[in-house]
Amino acid sequence: MRPLICPQCGGQITTYLPGQVFTTCQYCSTKFLIEENKQKRLEPVEPSYTPPPAMVEKSPMFIGVLSAVMVVFGIVFVIAIISKTGKQTVEPRPSLFTASPSPTKPIATPDPNLLVFGGEGTGNGLFQDADSIDVDKQGRIYVSDGSLRIQQFDDKGQFIKVWQVPSATDYYARARQINKIAVGDDGRIYVAVGGVVLVYTEESTEPVRTIHVAPDYIQDFALRSDGGVLLVSNDERIETLHIMNKAGKVLRRVKGFHTYAADAELSPPVTAMLGIRVAVDGAGNIYSIYGMGDIGTYELNYNSGELMILRFTPDVKYVDRFVETLHSCGIEVDDQSRVYISNRYSIEAYSNQGETVSVIPDIGLVNAFALDKENNVYALVDNKVIKRAAIKF
Repeated sequence: MRPLICPQCGGQITTYLPGQVFTTCQYCSTKFLIEENKQKRLEPVEPSYTPPPAMVEKSPMFIGVLSAVMVVFGIVFVIAIISKTGKQTVEPRPSLFTASPSPTKPIATPDPNLLVFGGEGTGNGLFQDADSIDVDKQGRIYVSDGSLRIQQFDDKGQFIKVWQVPSATDYYARARQINKIAVGDDGRIYVAVGGVVLVYTEESTEPVRTIHVAPDYIQDFALRSDGGVLLVSNDERIETLHIMNKAGKVLRRVKGFHTYAADAELSPPVTAMLGIRVAVDGAGNIYSIYGMGDIGTYELNYNSGELMILRFTPDVKYVDRFVETLHSCGIEVDDQSRVYISNRYSIEAYSNQGETVSVIPDIGLVNAFALDKENNVYALVDNKVIKRAAIKF
């Protein structure tokens, strides 16, 4: 008889009878229908398994090899299970699929600012072209702006009071802006405006004193630890440094103190002269720069060596120069005689020997800045006050 082929394992079957409708494979025990006799069956067909096409072509040799491989794999698997008995570490099963990445929460960027307040406006707590800032020994913050106001805030940025600076007095016909403010240890507020310095007490609404050096124009000043004042004035030809004691008496005048010491020939000279800014440390040492970042738009021809910070003794004897600066809006000195300048978007600190000791980067375009008694830095940026912790040294 013609041998039959098992549809399950591919084995040849010869042990069947003529006319038989079903037969059973002698190799894999699969019962299947004999095609040529399917019309003769008298009873319902039992369900049968139809193998995948790829398996129909397999030979008995393939089945034998496959069975051997499965036996070996089983032995290896059992040995592996026995060898892992007693171990606490369970290896993760490999994934059979690649999962889509789950959405992750954005990593929060720490805010480096200790305090931020203010904004554009003319109401209390808002500023219109904020131009100067200072902090008193109690931590209260003072800000002046283009509306000729000086606002006082507590150390949390809460508004306390305001002083309105007059746009005209007996000493000037029209003031357009406040050049600088500073607060003394006695609580008095010094305001450079219109070429003079107005002095207010915390209780006064009008100036209690006016400091002037007529006909010269006062463009900057710095408060000394002994209660005296340093004043920088100009007569449109040369600058003069005035040293004044607490009683208001001028002790000394030094013409061209910065220009001559710097051996400067900046052009135009009037523009350069207007940019001179000063600071003083606790020992009375004087520091000066061309603070061009404080005078707005300008054109200037210069040599880089003319733009360095200059240092003088308390009696205005030139000592040395260090660190080139052009863009600073001012200069400050802390209680360790470290010198601070701004460089547009950063504030930089130097030793009094000119070594870079630290930088506050990316604070925003700095219009003015000040230090408190703990050397925290306060900057005016976009009509807002930004407080940063003391620079780490």
